Amino acid sequence: MEEHEITIPFDAESLQENIFHKLYRKLLVFVKVIIKRIVEIAISLIGIILLIPLSMVVFFQNLKNHDNGSIFYTQNRIGKNGKIFKIYKFRTMVNNANEILEAMLQDEEIKKEYETYRKLTNDPRLTKFGKVLRATSLDEFPQFINVLKGEMSIVGPRPYLPEEKEEMSSYYNYIVQHKPGITGVYQISGREKVKFSDRLDMDLKYHYGKTTLMDIKIALITVLVTFRRKKTYNVREMLLDTTHFIGRQLSLFVKRIVDIIGSIVGIAILVPLTIVVWVGNRLCGDKGPVFYVQERIGKHGENFKMYKFRSMVIGADDILKELLENNEEVRNEYSKYKKLKNDPRVTKMGEFLRRTSLDEFPQFINVLKGEMSIVGPRAYLFREKGDMGEAYERIVKCKPGITGLWQVSGRSDVSFKNRLNMDIEYFETHNLGLDMEILFKTVATVLNKEGAA
Repeated sequence: MEEHEITIPFDAESLQENIFHKLYRKLLVFVKVIIKRIVEIAISLIGIILLIPLSMVVFFQNLKNHDNGSIFYTQNRIGKNGKIFKIYKFRTMVNNANEILEAMLQDEEIKKEYETYRKLTNDPRLTKFGKVLRATSLDEFPQFINVLKGEMSIVGPRPYLPEEKEEMSSYYNYIVQHKPGITGVYQISGREKVKFSDRLDMDLKYHYGKTTLMDIKIALITVLVTFRRKKTYNVREMLLDTTHFIGRQLSLFVKRIVDIIGSIVGIAILVPLTIVVWVGNRLCGDKGPVFYVQERIGKHGENFKMYKFRSMVIGADDILKELLENNEEVRNEYSKYKKLKNDPRVTKMGEFLRRTSLDEFPQFINVLKGEMSIVGPRAYLFREKGDMGEAYERIVKCKPGITGLWQVSGRSDVSFKNRLNMDIEYFETHNLGLDMEILFKTVATVLNKEGAA
């Protein structure tokens, strides 16, 4: 065939069909992407709306557990096409988690486990509420922000760490073709511990098998099976506990305001009263100090110096020691009541102060300082800690009070054991209404001089 006779077969109809088919496929892909993005935006907006009250729950639960760190935690992750982005999560670990992990990895067994699974069994770095968030997968909830920003998808591969890129090896080029997902094949596998290599295999299978139908299946399994298995839906108790905690904190805030106002009024009365007590002591020939300071057990078991008008002679502790050693009747009485009814150590002015309960007045200074409350359990002595037994842990959760249940229930006539029971009862039932009731009863008890000693 001559050069000028060379012909190229040209089927115009076939060529046009191929072009339209390509355009159709591209248009179909574009429409799918748009629809998927609209759906993801809608779902992420719903997720963010739910994230607001959930964030409040996390904040107050952390506050309850004395965890003062931030609510959220951000970390660099590998996104689509290898772009680095910051993933949002609820913080579930202590603030110095990285330092703790570094120290733990010195142990070969722990290091091997971490390299294999990229997580630790019973991780000691988890906070108290962090364990709940991890167990229910609620720690992932803030990732709806990443979905709204377009950095993540609802369904996709795991969002890998930048330092894991080398270990991903050839998998990397396939996995980064997709946006990482909040959920995926790994998350619905039902396995608590998955090897890093197995996780890569799962994400590679997702890459090759990815379809819209697969994404819908994974999302449905996550919502209907995985969340139920992890008890993610059982947040009712968590919400009720948080609501109770908020109400408790508001109650404590109001109680503190009442304490401050009451202590200011009490201290205003204390100033002239101190002069009266000083003069009374001098007239009775008592030249000792007006005030008596003694260490007591405060909230959370912390010690504080409690102020009282001195009502006993100087060296009262040594006298008590001698009485307990030499007098069995006194020893039995003190063992039962932790005080003596006709205490020979009490001064003349002290007897009047005790009978009128005016010896407690300087404790308004402790109330103003925040060491005590006007109403609360008794401020126990450190030597009484052993006798308190299991009651100690509950009682020290409250600030000790100037007055309380036992003070309006017989005072010196109440045994030490019954006093503990009353203070436990106060811890379990106390509220502002009960505090007001105790205050009114205290006034009536003091005016009637009931049970004073």
